[in-house]
Amino acid sequence: MSLPAAFLRDVERLIPAERRFDDPTSTLAFGTDASFYRLIPKLVVRVESEDEVVALLQLAQRERVPVTFRAAGTSLSGQAISDSVLIVLGDNWNGRDIRGQGEQIRLQPGVIGAQANAWLAPYGRKIGPDPASINACKIGGIVANNASGMCCGTAQNSYHTLAGLRL
Repeated sequence: MSLPAAFLRDVERLIPAERRFDDPTSTLAFGTDASFYRLIPKLVVRVESEDEVVALLQLAQRERVPVTFRAAGTSLSGQAISDSVLIVLGDNWNGRDIRGQGEQIRLQPGVIGAQANAWLAPYGRKIGPDPASINACKIGGIVANNASGMCCGTAQNSYHTLAGLRL
């Protein structure tokens, strides 16, 4: 399966060349996680704004092109790889808003889990999930995969921390 020419043309207009990857080395690298699955994306796009995400999804819907989102982390089940288009979060998704003396924290999907915990540490708090890859995984991936870690989702039953989600 190849991607439709109209889709590729419009993506080229939307996303600068330095944030589009279709060479074999890059697609193999972006298409690899800690799972035993091997799906090589045809195109990897690094997005830096919500407008880019909206436009990409509109193009993909119009041309019936499947997309998969990837933030960061290891992904043991292959849920963040694709043999179509892989949309990867860029560096501009790291906003935060700490509320009520750390009782709540509002995070953009590109915030690394350990960084969220560092911001909450002065308040004696941390986010509910504690996946093994907390130092590398981003909030977008934690939420998308319902990642909880060994304690939060099981023994401590404390993974009831998501107050809301804007998609």
